[in-house]
Amino acid sequence: MFRRSCPAPGTVRSSLRARIVAGALRPVGRYLSGQAARPHGVVGYGLSRIWIRETAAVNDVAVALLAPEAGERVAEIGFGPGRTLARIAAAGAEVVGVEVSEAMISSFARSHAELLAAGRVHLHRGDGTTIPASDGSLDAALAVHTLYFWPDPAATVTDIARALRADGRLVLAFRAGEHPTPARFDPDIYHLPTTTEVTQWLTDAGFKDVQIQNHADISHAVAWAIGFKR
Repeated sequence: MFRRSCPAPGTVRSSLRARIVAGALRPVGRYLSGQAARPHGVVGYGLSRIWIRETAAVNDVAVALLAPEAGERVAEIGFGPGRTLARIAAAGAEVVGVEVSEAMISSFARSHAELLAAGRVHLHRGDGTTIPASDGSLDAALAVHTLYFWPDPAATVTDIARALRADGRLVLAFRAGEHPTPARFDPDIYHLPTTTEVTQWLTDAGFKDVQIQNHADISHAVAWAIGFKR
């Protein structure tokens, strides 16, 4: 005789509780993911202060790989609170900052008015589709934890290549899609690419010597991609 297998009552209750908790937290995750994609209001500003601490090490590796030099023209796509933007300017480079959030642009403009007045930093609002720079006018570009939100990442990488001079370099730092996606990331907002996908975007856009770096001491899930325009 076949016997129907039924889960123990405790297992049913535990599973039900997990589903209830997940359902209750889903709107919170969606809201916070939306803030990550487009920070706004008091909450967006407050979160941006937290992001400075949380992403400092990832940004520092990205800047080290980019190695900006005095006199260069560098773009950062999605500069958020602007810590890295200011660091690149401090190296003596002229910086073009592209950011989708008006709140982040206003915040940086208030706290770094001297950089804007001196013409060392230029801010532009944009969603990462096109880069506000003429052909071959940039020496380098970077984006840290922002490509998830670009409407068409492959097209953006291609447009970055257009704006870079020959042998200009691009650094992308991102959480790689081959690792589990954190539960707090809403998959409708966060589109995490694999390192293979990012490598293909760079290659298709005309970058050479594409490399993927990992730093387990910072995060097993984060990857840094660097390529040089042919």
